[in-house]
Amino acid sequence: MKRQAPIPNKFTFTRREPQIPDQLESADDGAALVEPRDISIADRSIKGVKIEDRKAGTLRIEASVLEGVSLSGSSFGSIVWKDVRLIRCDLANLETHGLNLIRVELVDCRMTGLRAGIADCQDVFFSGGDQRYSQFRFSRFKSAEFDSCNFADADFQGSDLSGSIFRRCNLENAEMSKVKLMDADLRGSRVEGLQMNAADIRGAVVDPSQAMIFAALLGIRIE
Repeated sequence: MKRQAPIPNKFTFTRREPQIPDQLESADDGAALVEPRDISIADRSIKGVKIEDRKAGTLRIEASVLEGVSLSGSSFGSIVWKDVRLIRCDLANLETHGLNLIRVELVDCRMTGLRAGIADCQDVFFSGGDQRYSQFRFSRFKSAEFDSCNFADADFQGSDLSGSIFRRCNLENAEMSKVKLMDADLRGSRVEGLQMNAADIRGAVVDPSQAMIFAALLGIRIE
């Protein structure tokens, strides 16, 4: 009897949530935490603080929750966030040369024009908010989940998005040339005008309506 070839293991998505203590010290004056050039924050709950148009070295945040915090227009040499949850924060036009995120959730955050440099993101969750014109060129996303995000005209050129999940996202006109999308799930997202080559979509999971859009890219005629 001829032996059947083994069935390949199906990709399973797993994302680890931020490990944040139940009890956090509340920062009465969050601005006082960001006076040094190299900023380090841990085990804090910070609400409603504005740190706008600030230029500094490193912004390191760990095991903390930020709500209604504005970093709009600020520039940092590097940003390192680990076990952090951001809720309704303003990160518009935030700029860094290197972004490192581990177990980070960004919920309903404004991120228009954010420039992440080369980002290394693991176990990240983007939910809602506005990410138009954001730049994540040549970045790596591992166990990344995007839900109801607006990445219209965003730039992911050369990034590794393998295994990422995009639910109900707007990816219209986003730059995705030379990306890696193996096992990435795009179903339910808007993909009109995606800037990419035929090889870039290889291995991605799409729905029937998206397949019609990608058909022209792949040189397929549907009659």
